[in-house]
Amino acid sequence: MVDLYKKNSAESLCVCYEPVSAANPALNRSLGGIWPSSSDEQGSGDEEGLCFRTSMQCLGGEQYARQQWLVDGPSVRARVTESAGLNLRWRQTDEFLFAAVTLDSDALEARSHAAYQALLGVLRAQRKPHLLRIWNFVPGINEPDGATERYQLFNSGRRKAFGEAGYTLSDGAPAACALGTHAGGFGVAVLAGTRPATAIENPRQISSYHYPRQYGVDAPIFSRAAWLPQSGAPDLLFVSGTASIVGHQTLHPGDTLAQLEETVRNIDALLHSANQRAGTPAWQRQDLQGRVYIRHAADYPLVSAYLREQGMTRFCHLQADICRSDLLVEIEAEGQALHAG
Repeated sequence: MVDLYKKNSAESLCVCYEPVSAANPALNRSLGGIWPSSSDEQGSGDEEGLCFRTSMQCLGGEQYARQQWLVDGPSVRARVTESAGLNLRWRQTDEFLFAAVTLDSDALEARSHAAYQALLGVLRAQRKPHLLRIWNFVPGINEPDGATERYQLFNSGRRKAFGEAGYTLSDGAPAACALGTHAGGFGVAVLAGTRPATAIENPRQISSYHYPRQYGVDAPIFSRAAWLPQSGAPDLLFVSGTASIVGHQTLHPGDTLAQLEETVRNIDALLHSANQRAGTPAWQRQDLQGRVYIRHAADYPLVSAYLREQGMTRFCHLQADICRSDLLVEIEAEGQALHAG
Protein backbone atom coordinates (compact mmCIF):
# COMPACT_ATOMS: atom_id res chain seq x y z
CA MET A 1 0.00 0.00 0.00
CA VAL A 2 1.22 3.49 -0.85
CA ASP A 3 2.11 5.58 2.19
CA LEU A 4 0.06 8.72 1.64
CA TYR A 5 1.89 10.50 4.43
CA LYS A 6 5.52 9.91 3.45
CA LYS A 7 7.41 12.89 4.84
CA ASN A 8 9.26 15.12 2.41
CA SER A 9 10.43 18.72 2.10
CA ALA A 10 6.92 19.89 1.25
CA GLU A 11 3.59 19.04 2.81
CA SER A 12 1.38 16.57 0.99
CA LEU A 13 -2.39 16.31 0.76
CA CYS A 14 -4.73 13.38 0.25
CA VAL A 15 -8.45 12.69 0.43
CA CYS A 16 -10.40 9.81 1.93
CA TYR A 17 -14.07 8.87 1.97
CA GLU A 18 -15.45 6.80 4.81
CA PRO A 19 -18.64 6.29 6.83
CA VAL A 20 -19.73 9.26 8.92
CA SER A 21 -19.72 7.00 11.98
CA ALA A 22 -16.20 5.62 11.38
CA ALA A 23 -13.58 6.05 14.05
CA ASN A 24 -10.66 7.89 12.50
CA PRO A 25 -7.21 8.08 14.13
CA ALA A 26 -6.09 10.67 11.54
CA LEU A 27 -8.49 13.42 12.58
CA ASN A 28 -5.63 15.56 13.86
CA ARG A 29 -4.35 15.56 10.26
CA SER A 30 -7.68 16.68 8.84
CA LEU A 31 -8.10 20.09 7.23
CA GLY A 32 -11.81 19.36 6.94
CA GLY A 33 -14.28 18.06 4.41
CA ILE A 34 -17.89 17.97 3.28
CA TRP A 35 -20.46 15.67 4.85
CA PRO A 36 -24.10 15.27 3.86
CA SER A 37 -26.54 16.00 6.66
CA SER A 38 -30.06 14.75 7.21
CA SER A 39 -30.92 18.01 8.96
CA ASP A 40 -31.16 21.58 7.69
CA GLU A 41 -28.03 22.53 9.60
CA GLN A 42 -25.13 23.78 7.52
CA GLY A 43 -21.66 24.91 8.37
CA SER A 44 -19.01 23.51 10.58
CA GLY A 45 -18.73 22.65 13.92
CA ASP A 46 -17.29 19.90 15.90
CA GLU A 47 -14.07 19.11 17.66
CA GLU A 48 -13.01 16.79 14.85
CA GLY A 49 -12.15 19.61 12.47
CA LEU A 50 -13.88 21.71 9.88
CA CYS A 51 -16.90 19.64 8.91
CA PHE A 52 -18.98 21.45 6.30
CA ARG A 53 -22.46 19.95 6.28
CA THR A 54 -24.76 20.23 3.32
CA SER A 55 -28.41 19.22 3.30
CA MET A 56 -28.44 16.30 0.92
CA GLN A 57 -29.94 12.85 1.27
CA CYS A 58 -27.57 9.88 1.05
CA LEU A 59 -28.87 7.23 -1.33
CA GLY A 60 -27.84 3.64 -0.75
CA GLY A 61 -26.04 4.11 2.54
CA GLU A 62 -23.25 6.23 3.98
CA GLN A 63 -20.21 4.03 3.30
CA TYR A 64 -18.34 6.85 1.55
CA ALA A 65 -20.24 9.83 2.95
CA ARG A 66 -17.50 11.44 5.06
CA GLN A 67 -14.98 13.28 2.94
CA GLN A 68 -11.76 14.30 4.67
CA TRP A 69 -8.79 16.22 3.31
CA LEU A 70 -5.74 15.00 5.20
CA VAL A 71 -2.28 16.51 5.48
CA ASP A 72 0.96 14.84 6.55
CA GLY A 73 1.26 16.69 9.83
CA PRO A 74 -0.94 17.88 12.70
CA SER A 75 -0.12 21.60 12.48
CA VAL A 76 -3.66 22.74 11.67
CA ARG A 77 -5.03 26.01 13.00
CA ALA A 78 -8.68 27.04 12.92
CA ARG A 79 -10.26 30.48 12.57
CA VAL A 80 -13.87 31.67 12.68
CA THR A 81 -15.41 34.89 11.40
CA GLU A 82 -19.09 35.70 11.86
CA SER A 83 -20.57 39.03 10.76
CA ALA A 84 -23.47 40.42 8.74
CA GLY A 85 -25.11 37.01 8.53
CA LEU A 86 -21.95 35.44 7.09
CA ASN A 87 -20.36 32.45 8.83
CA LEU A 88 -16.81 31.83 7.60
CA ARG A 89 -14.51 29.15 8.98
CA TRP A 90 -11.14 27.88 7.88
CA ARG A 91 -8.39 25.52 8.90
CA GLN A 92 -4.86 25.47 7.54
CA THR A 93 -1.29 24.23 7.58
CA ASP A 94 1.75 25.99 6.19
CA GLU A 95 0.80 24.96 2.63
CA PHE A 96 -2.91 24.10 2.48
CA LEU A 97 -6.19 25.64 3.60
CA PHE A 98 -9.80 24.45 3.65
CA ALA A 99 -12.47 27.10 4.16
CA ALA A 100 -16.25 27.22 4.11
CA VAL A 101 -18.77 30.02 4.23
CA THR A 102 -22.53 29.92 4.74
CA LEU A 103 -25.16 32.64 4.58
CA ASP A 104 -28.81 32.93 3.65
CA SER A 105 -29.80 32.58 0.01
CA ASP A 106 -31.89 35.71 -0.53
CA ALA A 107 -30.53 38.23 -3.05
CA LEU A 108 -28.38 35.42 -4.44
CA GLU A 109 -26.18 37.48 -6.75
CA ALA A 110 -25.18 39.77 -3.89
CA ARG A 111 -24.76 36.83 -1.50
CA SER A 112 -22.57 34.97 -3.99
CA HIS A 113 -20.44 38.06 -4.42
CA ALA A 114 -20.13 38.51 -0.64
CA ALA A 115 -19.26 34.86 -0.04
CA TYR A 116 -16.51 34.83 -2.62
CA GLN A 117 -15.18 38.21 -1.50
CA ALA A 118 -14.82 36.84 2.02
CA LEU A 119 -13.24 33.54 0.95
CA LEU A 120 -10.77 35.11 -1.47
CA GLY A 121 -9.88 37.66 1.19
CA VAL A 122 -8.95 34.87 3.60
CA LEU A 123 -6.86 33.12 0.95
CA ARG A 124 -4.97 36.33 0.24
CA ALA A 125 -4.46 37.15 3.92
CA GLN A 126 -3.28 33.63 4.76
CA ARG A 127 -1.02 33.46 1.69
CA LYS A 128 -2.81 30.48 0.19
CA PRO A 129 -3.95 32.21 -3.02
CA HIS A 130 -4.17 29.20 -5.34
CA LEU A 131 -7.64 27.65 -5.53
CA LEU A 132 -7.53 23.89 -6.11
CA ARG A 133 -11.19 22.87 -5.83
CA ILE A 134 -14.46 24.66 -5.06
CA TRP A 135 -17.87 23.29 -4.02
CA ASN A 136 -20.97 25.49 -4.36
CA PHE A 137 -24.35 24.64 -2.83
CA VAL A 138 -27.23 26.77 -4.08
CA PRO A 139 -30.81 26.32 -2.79
CA GLY A 140 -33.30 26.23 -5.65
CA ILE A 141 -30.52 26.37 -8.21
CA ASN A 142 -32.83 25.91 -11.24
CA GLU A 143 -35.64 28.16 -10.03
CA PRO A 144 -36.34 31.61 -11.46
CA ASP A 145 -35.59 34.64 -9.32
CA GLY A 146 -37.41 37.43 -11.09
CA ALA A 147 -36.49 37.10 -14.76
CA THR A 148 -33.24 35.19 -14.13
CA GLU A 149 -32.43 31.62 -13.10
CA ARG A 150 -30.79 31.43 -9.70
CA TYR A 151 -27.74 29.57 -11.08
CA GLN A 152 -27.13 32.47 -13.45
CA LEU A 153 -27.37 34.96 -10.58
CA PHE A 154 -24.86 32.90 -8.65
CA ASN A 155 -22.48 32.91 -11.63
CA SER A 156 -22.69 36.69 -11.90
CA GLY A 157 -21.84 37.22 -8.23
CA ARG A 158 -18.97 34.74 -8.37
CA ARG A 159 -17.50 36.30 -11.54
CA LYS A 160 -17.61 39.79 -10.06
CA ALA A 161 -15.72 38.68 -6.93
CA PHE A 162 -13.12 36.77 -8.96
CA GLY A 163 -12.55 39.77 -11.21
CA GLU A 164 -12.19 42.19 -8.30
CA ALA A 165 -9.63 39.91 -6.63
CA GLY A 166 -7.58 39.53 -9.82
CA TYR A 167 -8.31 35.84 -10.38
CA THR A 168 -8.41 34.28 -13.82
CA LEU A 169 -11.78 34.21 -15.52
CA SER A 170 -10.69 31.64 -18.11
CA ASP A 171 -7.67 29.35 -18.59
CA GLY A 172 -6.28 28.12 -15.30
CA ALA A 173 -9.53 28.29 -13.33
CA PRO A 174 -9.86 25.74 -10.49
CA ALA A 175 -11.89 22.54 -10.49
CA ALA A 176 -15.41 23.13 -9.20
CA CYS A 177 -19.02 21.99 -8.99
CA ALA A 178 -22.34 23.70 -8.28
CA LEU A 179 -25.27 21.70 -6.90
CA GLY A 180 -28.78 22.55 -5.88
CA THR A 181 -30.14 21.82 -2.42
CA HIS A 182 -33.71 21.76 -1.12
CA ALA A 183 -32.97 23.09 2.38
CA GLY A 184 -30.45 25.18 4.26
CA GLY A 185 -28.68 28.31 3.13
CA PHE A 186 -26.21 29.14 0.38
CA GLY A 187 -22.76 27.67 0.97
CA VAL A 188 -19.32 27.56 -0.60
CA ALA A 189 -16.31 25.46 0.40
CA VAL A 190 -12.81 25.81 -1.04
CA LEU A 191 -9.53 23.94 -0.95
CA ALA A 192 -6.50 26.14 -1.62
CA GLY A 193 -2.74 26.15 -1.30
CA THR A 194 0.53 27.96 -1.73
CA ARG A 195 1.12 26.56 -5.23
CA PRO A 196 -1.18 26.19 -8.21
CA ALA A 197 -2.61 23.07 -9.79
CA THR A 198 -2.51 22.57 -13.55
CA ALA A 199 -5.90 23.00 -15.23
CA ILE A 200 -7.06 20.14 -17.49
CA GLU A 201 -9.77 20.49 -20.14
CA ASN A 202 -11.90 17.88 -21.93
CA PRO A 203 -11.60 17.83 -25.76
CA ARG A 204 -15.25 16.70 -25.99
CA GLN A 205 -16.47 19.85 -24.25
CA ILE A 206 -16.20 23.60 -24.72
CA SER A 207 -14.49 25.14 -21.72
CA SER A 208 -17.14 26.41 -19.32
CA TYR A 209 -15.87 29.99 -19.41
CA HIS A 210 -16.47 30.02 -23.21
CA TYR A 211 -20.13 28.98 -23.01
CA PRO A 212 -22.44 31.05 -25.25
CA ARG A 213 -24.80 33.60 -23.68
CA GLN A 214 -27.78 31.24 -23.92
CA TYR A 215 -26.57 29.85 -20.57
CA GLY A 216 -26.46 33.27 -18.93
CA VAL A 217 -24.86 36.68 -19.22
CA ASP A 218 -21.90 35.50 -17.13
CA ALA A 219 -20.39 32.11 -17.95
CA PRO A 220 -19.35 29.69 -15.19
CA ILE A 221 -15.69 29.75 -14.15
CA PHE A 222 -14.09 26.33 -13.67
CA SER A 223 -11.75 23.89 -15.37
CA ARG A 224 -12.87 20.33 -16.10
CA ALA A 225 -10.12 19.02 -13.81
CA ALA A 226 -6.97 20.16 -12.02
CA TRP A 227 -3.73 18.25 -11.41
CA LEU A 228 -1.61 18.86 -8.30
CA PRO A 229 1.82 17.16 -8.49
CA GLN A 230 3.30 16.21 -5.11
CA SER A 231 6.84 15.21 -4.24
CA GLY A 232 7.07 11.99 -2.25
CA ALA A 233 3.29 11.50 -2.16
CA PRO A 234 0.57 10.65 -4.68
CA ASP A 235 -0.34 13.36 -7.15
CA LEU A 236 -3.95 14.54 -6.92
CA LEU A 237 -6.40 14.90 -9.78
CA PHE A 238 -9.49 16.97 -8.95
CA VAL A 239 -12.30 16.07 -11.39
CA SER A 240 -14.95 18.78 -11.55
CA GLY A 241 -18.65 18.01 -11.61
CA THR A 242 -19.11 16.15 -14.89
CA ALA A 243 -22.38 15.54 -16.71
CA SER A 244 -23.91 14.68 -20.08
CA ILE A 245 -22.63 17.73 -21.96
CA VAL A 246 -20.83 17.54 -25.30
CA GLY A 247 -19.63 20.79 -26.79
CA HIS A 248 -21.84 23.05 -24.72
CA GLN A 249 -25.13 21.18 -25.17
CA THR A 250 -26.94 18.78 -22.87
CA LEU A 251 -27.36 15.39 -24.52
CA HIS A 252 -30.10 12.81 -23.86
CA PRO A 253 -32.60 14.97 -21.92
CA GLY A 254 -35.03 12.83 -19.97
CA ASP A 255 -32.91 9.63 -20.26
CA THR A 256 -30.96 8.98 -17.06
CA LEU A 257 -29.04 5.95 -18.31
CA ALA A 258 -28.00 7.61 -21.56
CA GLN A 259 -26.87 10.70 -19.61
CA LEU A 260 -24.90 8.52 -17.24
CA GLU A 261 -23.18 6.71 -20.12
CA GLU A 262 -22.29 10.07 -21.68
CA THR A 263 -20.98 11.30 -18.34
CA VAL A 264 -18.65 8.31 -18.04
CA ARG A 265 -17.42 8.90 -21.60
CA ASN A 266 -16.61 12.46 -20.58
CA ILE A 267 -14.72 11.25 -17.53
CA ASP A 268 -12.74 8.79 -19.67
CA ALA A 269 -11.85 11.58 -22.11
CA LEU A 270 -10.82 13.81 -19.23
CA LEU A 271 -8.61 11.11 -17.70
CA HIS A 272 -6.99 10.58 -21.10
CA SER A 273 -6.20 14.32 -21.28
CA ALA A 274 -4.80 14.30 -17.74
CA ASN A 275 -2.64 11.26 -18.43
CA GLN A 276 -1.32 12.85 -21.62
CA ARG A 277 -0.46 16.00 -19.69
CA ALA A 278 1.28 13.99 -16.96
CA GLY A 279 3.12 11.83 -19.50
CA THR A 280 2.06 8.58 -17.86
CA PRO A 281 -1.17 6.51 -17.51
CA ALA A 282 -1.49 7.55 -13.88
CA TRP A 283 -5.25 7.78 -13.47
CA GLN A 284 -7.81 5.12 -14.29
CA ARG A 285 -11.56 5.20 -13.95
CA GLN A 286 -11.70 2.34 -11.42
CA ASP A 287 -9.32 4.16 -9.07
CA LEU A 288 -11.46 7.26 -8.71
CA GLN A 289 -13.48 8.10 -5.62
CA GLY A 290 -15.97 10.85 -5.00
CA ARG A 291 -19.65 11.68 -5.26
CA VAL A 292 -22.53 11.03 -7.62
CA TYR A 293 -25.35 13.58 -7.58
CA ILE A 294 -28.74 12.25 -8.73
CA ARG A 295 -31.70 14.53 -9.38
CA HIS A 296 -34.39 11.88 -8.78
CA ALA A 297 -33.85 9.49 -5.88
CA ALA A 298 -35.77 6.77 -7.74
CA ASP A 299 -32.89 6.62 -10.26
CA TYR A 300 -30.39 5.47 -7.62
CA PRO A 301 -30.63 1.69 -8.35
CA LEU A 302 -30.08 2.28 -12.08
CA VAL A 303 -27.19 4.69 -11.53
CA SER A 304 -25.39 2.64 -8.89
CA ALA A 305 -25.70 -0.63 -10.87
CA TYR A 306 -24.26 0.94 -14.02
CA LEU A 307 -21.34 2.53 -12.17
CA ARG A 308 -20.51 -0.76 -10.47
CA GLU A 309 -20.31 -2.35 -13.91
CA GLN A 310 -17.83 0.38 -14.89
CA GLY A 311 -15.66 -0.29 -11.85
CA MET A 312 -16.62 2.98 -10.16
CA THR A 313 -17.39 1.55 -6.75
CA ARG A 314 -15.99 4.08 -4.25
CA PHE A 315 -18.63 6.77 -4.53
CA CYS A 316 -21.24 8.30 -2.26
CA HIS A 317 -24.61 8.82 -4.00
CA LEU A 318 -26.57 11.93 -3.06
CA GLN A 319 -29.86 13.45 -4.14
CA ALA A 320 -29.27 16.93 -5.53
CA ASP A 321 -30.35 19.23 -8.30
CA ILE A 322 -27.82 19.79 -11.08
CA CYS A 323 -26.85 23.21 -12.45
CA ARG A 324 -28.98 22.70 -15.60
CA SER A 325 -32.60 21.67 -15.23
CA ASP A 326 -32.28 19.07 -18.02
CA LEU A 327 -29.35 17.27 -16.37
CA LEU A 328 -30.25 14.24 -14.26
CA VAL A 329 -26.88 13.08 -12.92
CA GLU A 330 -23.43 14.54 -12.22
CA ILE A 331 -20.19 12.96 -10.98
CA GLU A 332 -17.29 14.64 -9.19
CA ALA A 333 -14.19 12.70 -8.25
CA GLU A 334 -10.61 12.63 -7.10
CA GLY A 335 -7.76 10.48 -8.34
CA GLN A 336 -4.55 9.78 -6.41
CA ALA A 337 -1.55 8.33 -8.21
CA LEU A 338 2.12 7.85 -7.36
CA HIS A 339 3.63 9.39 -9.47
CA ALA A 340 2.06 11.25 -12.34
CA GLY A 341 4.95 13.58 -13.10
